[in-house]
Amino acid sequence: MTERRMPMPVLDGDFEAFVTNLGKYNEGMLVGEWVKLPTTEEEMQKVFERIGIGKQDEFGQPYEEWFITDYECPIYGVQKMLGEYESLDKLNYLAALLDELSLSDQEKLVAIMESGCDEVSDIDDLINLTFNLDCYDIMPGINDESDLGYYYAHEAGIYSEKDLGPLANYIDYERYGRDIAMDEQGRFTDEGYVRVASERWDRQFDGELDDIPDEYRITGSGEAAERDSTIAVLVVEPGKEPYVKEIDSGLESLQHEVGGCIEAIYPYEDPVALVCNEEGKLEGLPLNRALRDEDGDIYDVVAGTFMVVGLTDDSFGSLTVEQMQKFSDHFKVPEQFVKLGDKIVAIPMISKEQQKQESIEQKDFEMNADTSGLTVAGHIGTWHTIDQHEVGGHSFYLMEHDTYGDEAACIIVDERGKLVLDDVYNGFDDDTLRLLDLEVKEVPEMPDPTLSIQDMKDYGYAWAGVLPAGQEAAEKALEKGCEVYRLYSDNTEGLCVDAKEIADHAAKGGMLGISKESWMAALEKENYLKAAEMSMEDDYGMIDGIINNGPKEDKTAEVKPPERGEKSSIMDRLKSAKAEKQKECCPPKKHKGEIEL
Repeated sequence: MTERRMPMPVLDGDFEAFVTNLGKYNEGMLVGEWVKLPTTEEEMQKVFERIGIGKQDEFGQPYEEWFITDYECPIYGVQKMLGEYESLDKLNYLAALLDELSLSDQEKLVAIMESGCDEVSDIDDLINLTFNLDCYDIMPGINDESDLGYYYAHEAGIYSEKDLGPLANYIDYERYGRDIAMDEQGRFTDEGYVRVASERWDRQFDGELDDIPDEYRITGSGEAAERDSTIAVLVVEPGKEPYVKEIDSGLESLQHEVGGCIEAIYPYEDPVALVCNEEGKLEGLPLNRALRDEDGDIYDVVAGTFMVVGLTDDSFGSLTVEQMQKFSDHFKVPEQFVKLGDKIVAIPMISKEQQKQESIEQKDFEMNADTSGLTVAGHIGTWHTIDQHEVGGHSFYLMEHDTYGDEAACIIVDERGKLVLDDVYNGFDDDTLRLLDLEVKEVPEMPDPTLSIQDMKDYGYAWAGVLPAGQEAAEKALEKGCEVYRLYSDNTEGLCVDAKEIADHAAKGGMLGISKESWMAALEKENYLKAAEMSMEDDYGMIDGIINNGPKEDKTAEVKPPERGEKSSIMDRLKSAKAEKQKECCPPKKHKGEIEL
């Protein structure tokens, strides 16, 4: 029997991997063991037994997965190329190939890696490097450019130091060596000078486990069933209903779906796992779905996109038809989350498809004093009626949130349940009634006949105390002294201080709005001036709004405009104008809670 030689004698240390029980790790325990490679399948199975692979957890589910939390490798750069989910079979194969190299080939491989080999970036490349060492030359003892220049000038036989005589003392060997290294794309290492002898690599290993000889396989025989190349999973994205997708079973595909390093959690008795982004919360990914205990209380929330996957004996697999249906129903309704005191509360969302359907149904819907469970576009959760008021022949309803009650601001909707006002804190008070009066007040003509109030509401701005306008109509209204606003689809607005802001907002596709109150005042003033000029103008050919074309006097009060681009609420301006008249009149009313929903 041939005595086995000591492995990797030129290397200072062994090739080792710390194999960890993934299920235990997800439970908060680091259960693993250092494995010295190469090893055998029998020894690896003993390691698996010692770290609990194959044993059952408290729910009767076996611990079937492992990963690698650390490496020790004496070859420069190798440790950085290896990930947490590397194949143990590939690692063992690589270690065995390194062990079988001759001493000189080991020295060459060490020098090649130290030089920063461009052809090597992962474990498959490392394995192929062992088959392609002849593609590189190593020149021991040449450690810098001066050594290389001297070698080529004299020892390589290009020039004779004897023939050069005293001239040899004036040769710049360092510069000469630098040019040679650049030309050959060579690099200096502690082992010597490394240069590429041939750029034609023979890729004997293509990365498939079937290419690994059975004697190097340590997680199962080469005759074992091959892992499915694709698996059917359930993808759950924030704000969307789940959908079935067939993906590649490899690690990169799983990482791509969740947008980063993966983490598997096992919250259910079914043989399934939730695969999510390991650092989703740290990266600020949107909260997705809640995980609940047996009592229905939330104990965690998954951040970012995750997948529901099946489990095989040693990895992830496809879900069954029954599992697909079960977890599609379980995660069907998207959720939003609100912190209430020290608790996280999940609020069901409605999808865009449901919003469209409810919009169709609401065409024949009429509000009443007993309405409850109403969904309102732009606001999460459901609402119920707590008060009703008639303004200008129209009915309006004060709605309170079904979940948060008086801890949240109310909203006001019309007879069809469409949003009119939000952030209502004091019910139908004088300020609110004034805003509703402007909502229903009719105007003799629109500033922009091409746009209607419904167009504005469809855009996302709900209050009809503003009249929609395009860029040209808005600029003309601004010249007349009207208040012009940039409208946003989130039901907010910002005052335009000049024509440039109007143009900028229009260029971005935004809608503009004109204060209904200022527009009606401008129309009234315009009509009054025309009538006055008709009676006083000396020249009836000059009915132009300027009586006798004398100088105009601006008697409007000076109002400090907001900063450019600042959002200035028209409702706040109306309320502040009234507050100026009623200073010291009465103490402010107590406000409701200010949870924005």
